[in-house]
Amino acid sequence: MKKYKTFTAVFLVLILTAIAGNFFYFSGVIGRSNEVSIANFPKTIGEWSSVDVPLDKRVYELLETKNLIMRDYKNQKGESVNFYIIYSQDDRKVSHPPEICLQGDGATVVEKTQLKVGNNIDATKLVLEKRNSREIAVYWYKAGKDFTNNYISQQLRFSLGRLMGKKTSLALIRVIAVVENNDEKQAIAKIRSFCSAIEPLLQKYAP
Repeated sequence: MKKYKTFTAVFLVLILTAIAGNFFYFSGVIGRSNEVSIANFPKTIGEWSSVDVPLDKRVYELLETKNLIMRDYKNQKGESVNFYIIYSQDDRKVSHPPEICLQGDGATVVEKTQLKVGNNIDATKLVLEKRNSREIAVYWYKAGKDFTNNYISQQLRFSLGRLMGKKTSLALIRVIAVVENNDEKQAIAKIRSFCSAIEPLLQKYAP
């Protein structure tokens, strides 16, 4: 009986989400333009400075947006991380689980857990094996002002926000560090340091 009630509740939420999405889409409330350009995200953040990583045209075509960036940030100690963020004010498709893209790029996910990387950020942590290297990747979503690492949760928050007539933007944030000398703790420390630096900027540049 408990499973049946849970299934019914989830089913009703999905139905409401679909109805709300169709209503707002066809009524013109949801547009296809972004007033916010994520390219304005700071290239220098405290001790971290960056260079943009060029992306193939095919990437933009698959994601159906150019409102994203990928950068390599390095601090004064010579530590580096790869930072990726994709943002939209109206398109929930941009915030997809990144495992598929990472695996499509040749990585194998050997571990998936949860990791706290900021004051208010609980991220999904992936241990990746790629060719002859190992990497730690963390990712989370931003739905409106809220952070979550749960894909379904951020999709529901977006749909419920639309249902109530609120603007609810979405973003997917991902940070990757290479594991050097088999020291995963060091890679995680780099990630946490960088995530702590960008956390207060996300509300401003990905509102």
